[in-house]
Amino acid sequence: MIAQYEDDELDPLLTGPRQYGITQEHKHLKEMVHVTGLTAKPVFCPIVADFYSGMEVTVPLFAEDLRGTVSDIRAAYAAKYAGPIVRYAENTDEGGFYSAAALSGTDGMEITVAGNDDRILLVARYDNLGKGASGAAVECLNLVLGAEETTGLEL
Repeated sequence: MIAQYEDDELDPLLTGPRQYGITQEHKHLKEMVHVTGLTAKPVFCPIVADFYSGMEVTVPLFAEDLRGTVSDIRAAYAAKYAGPIVRYAENTDEGGFYSAAALSGTDGMEITVAGNDDRILLVARYDNLGKGASGAAVECLNLVLGAEETTGLEL
């Protein structure tokens, strides 16, 4: 995909954000089911665009499919993701938008719960180069070596 964006004759369709994984067979769906204990794969909506770093991932949910409310989910996320590397963010509305570039240049991840009582959006944003493979490798190395989890990370 990087080669497509770096091509001297850039395809005009690459000038705007693009949703991918539209077959709903993305490689991370099995992992999402396993880690969360879901009985079915969720809808997964990653988007890419022509910028160096940053990533935003959205998982839509319907309240009727859940045992709790949007408030319950927010409380669970706030308790689970208290940082320092992955943190829950309560107020992330940026005038009705949410920028994938907000954490560019960092190794952290921000998770939020948006939407309303009927339709809920689980949203994560991070630098795909930082919190992605390289940042995760440093974090894992720290854990294996018994070092502070955040050593060497830009948060």
